[in-house]
Amino acid sequence: MSAITIRRAGGADLEALVPAYAAATADEATNAWVASAGPVPEDAYAQYLTESLRDHLTDDEVWVAERDGDIAGISVWRQVVSADQLQLEADRAAALAESTGLAVLRRAETALRATGAAHPDRFPHLYLYLIAVAPEHRGAGAGGAMLRERLAVADRGRTPAYLEASTEDSARLYKRCGFEETGERIQLPEGGPRLIPMWREPAGS
Repeated sequence: MSAITIRRAGGADLEALVPAYAAATADEATNAWVASAGPVPEDAYAQYLTESLRDHLTDDEVWVAERDGDIAGISVWRQVVSADQLQLEADRAAALAESTGLAVLRRAETALRATGAAHPDRFPHLYLYLIAVAPEHRGAGAGGAMLRERLAVADRGRTPAYLEASTEDSARLYKRCGFEETGERIQLPEGGPRLIPMWREPAGS
């Protein structure tokens, strides 16, 4: 197999990103908890993913790991300058839940409200909104490579970073990249995962 390469995705990648995102996040702890709230029509889910990724490509940064021509992993990074951004996202999920009646969107709103309430108010900072690797590419270092590549950019810009680890294993990876636990852990309701807030100052600070 070829080596893993990291790059920032653009609008032309949208079609390939949708199935890659779905495959990589299917068993991610928070995503799986949200999805377990109830069924979602396949066409509605594809439309939701497409619209969400289009927004991320426009408003945020999507970085991917590629291997043998496939998207092996995907990460979404957001520049957060105020708590209003987080509130707006939760409000959008609530409006969609109301209009569609889908329980998964109501649960997504619950997760967004909980993480938004616990979000540090040290602005601005870089927020690792999501990182996931496709099952067939796990264990090859794709996740760590995406982290190191984007965090190197953050270090050059003297930008701190924040994330919520969804498992102890992922928290250990983040600690190796300079993150430290911060604040109280976030327990999602109804059997949801316990998220670990983590903060990273730029290297050399």
